[in-house]
Amino acid sequence: MSTPLHVERRDRVLSAMAGADLDVLVLGEQANVVYASGHHRLWTAGTRPHAPTCIVVRRTGATHVLSTWDEGVPDDVPFEHLFGITWNPEVMGAALAAIPGLSDARRLGVDGMTAGFLRAVERLAAGAELVVADELLADARRTKFAAEVDLMRAACGVAAAGLDAVVAALPTPDAAAAAVAVDAMARAGSTKPVGEPLVRTADGSTVVDLGVLVEGYEGGIGRTLGGDPEGTADVHRQALAACRPGTVAPGSGSGVTVEVRGAGLGAERPVVGTLEAGMVLSVTTTAGSHRWRDLVLVADEPRPLLGGDDVDGEG
Repeated sequence: MSTPLHVERRDRVLSAMAGADLDVLVLGEQANVVYASGHHRLWTAGTRPHAPTCIVVRRTGATHVLSTWDEGVPDDVPFEHLFGITWNPEVMGAALAAIPGLSDARRLGVDGMTAGFLRAVERLAAGAELVVADELLADARRTKFAAEVDLMRAACGVAAAGLDAVVAALPTPDAAAAAVAVDAMARAGSTKPVGEPLVRTADGSTVVDLGVLVEGYEGGIGRTLGGDPEGTADVHRQALAACRPGTVAPGSGSGVTVEVRGAGLGAERPVVGTLEAGMVLSVTTTAGSHRWRDLVLVADEPRPLLGGDDVDGEG
């Protein structure tokens, strides 16, 4: 029986904590919470204030999650490991104080902080050294498990369905084409966008760039429909082919901009330094009004997650 994805990710986080000598992680960033716990909170279109949403205790190997119900919480996180949402800091403090291993933590990692939480930590884990854990989580998330790649491939397929719908709808006003794309992606399995869908027509061609989330993982595609007199597709194809282990991320050239960033649980950081096998990159190639974008798995023979190498326009 294969190991569930959330367990693989949690084990990697616990290993990273051991390497950094962290006793407890207090996480509030959505992607980090999902990665460490497997808990998918209700999706909203707004922003969330930082809060202690997931507590990972190295000594017990347990995760404790901010949730008033167990919807979206993995089965191996018992109900007793959930602490409820409250505006009362005393109630929240009591819930956190009851977590085994928190009060005697020596080194406590955080991925964000508020003045109120800082005061709470000083009471709940007196004397604990606070450590910024952003890099630790970024390093843990940098290379992807096979199941993560499968989810991102599925998300790319949803985005491609939106692109196909735009192709079928043209010629039509940009706003109407964008609406068609959103409808097609919803029908294909995702109503969670990564940014605003782009459909822009100028100089006889239409640029389309679409991104969606599937179980929190990003997928996307960008194409220029209606010709490519500047040969940007060829440059883009070369950039994708250059995403091999042991190399540096492909860079921009004369008149062409190549942007490379990590992709995974939503948008990740720009890529700096040597590429590693198992990384997934979002590669965007732009020249003038022309744009191409694909997600690609770094491998000895890199290919877009959509499974082909057709970057010439209509999918």
